[in-house]
Amino acid sequence: MKQRGWSYVILGFSLLVAGCESTLDWTFDSLPKLTIIAHPSTGNWDSTRVYVYASLSPLDSNQFYTPAKLEVEVTELESELTFKLDSIRQGNKLYFEFPPNFLKEGFQYSIKAYAPGFEPVHSTTEIPKPSQITDLQITDIKIEPSHLNDFKNILHYKVTFNIEHQPTNRYYHLVFYNVYEGNPSRWLVDPELSDKIPFIRNYDYGILIDRYDIPAGQPLEFSFVDWSIKNQDLQTVYVELRSITPDYYKYSSTLARQVIVRQDPFAEPIPIFNNIEGGFGNFSGFSPNVVYSDLPH
Repeated sequence: MKQRGWSYVILGFSLLVAGCESTLDWTFDSLPKLTIIAHPSTGNWDSTRVYVYASLSPLDSNQFYTPAKLEVEVTELESELTFKLDSIRQGNKLYFEFPPNFLKEGFQYSIKAYAPGFEPVHSTTEIPKPSQITDLQITDIKIEPSHLNDFKNILHYKVTFNIEHQPTNRYYHLVFYNVYEGNPSRWLVDPELSDKIPFIRNYDYGILIDRYDIPAGQPLEFSFVDWSIKNQDLQTVYVELRSITPDYYKYSSTLARQVIVRQDPFAEPIPIFNNIEGGFGNFSGFSPNVVYSDLPH
């Protein structure tokens, strides 16, 4: 099913927890701590943003607030070049932004946040060199009319491709977008569950994959069920392969599992992975490779 257009999706923990109750498993503290959420990258407008909050509980959005005189610094470790990040307010949301052209693939970065009355927090990450998608194909296309809506068609298809791995890359976040005739926006879609490829649905969109779970010598294959209306047939399929750090994978996968188990009152809680020293959150980089294919006629 079609979801919101990618340009309206804010990557980041802040919007996810806005709809969550505080029952997710993460320890409350008697004193507030700083929380950092940032996924730096070179290829996404939102990946230049850093969200920093203070809270007694990192998963209760009702307790989030921005401390007075909050400062955020980032350092490129290879050159030891340090910037104090500018803060930007958008409506009632405040975020910090990396300098233009500062983030580079294959480089390591540290981040530090501090404010009067709070323990300084810090973390380190790298932006991996991107693996590449090859041999993208759209196959097994089947279109059938909807039995419930005369104006709608149901579309079945498969997406297959290979990954040319960078030697050090193990973890990936795959994101799928569709473009429809007469509408230039990209719309997020998720594949159907599969027994052929073990993967984890990410907590907001896309899927998480461990390279070691990919069958050797076989292309990746994902099945989709989508729908279209008159004069807006599916035109182009985009696949974004994000090469992600282990910390990105651990954070996203534990958060995704926690969102699932919280539906079961008898399930054991899953601690959310945290790599912010002295505080809460996640600072982990990724690098994207985006390919696309028009639907065969």
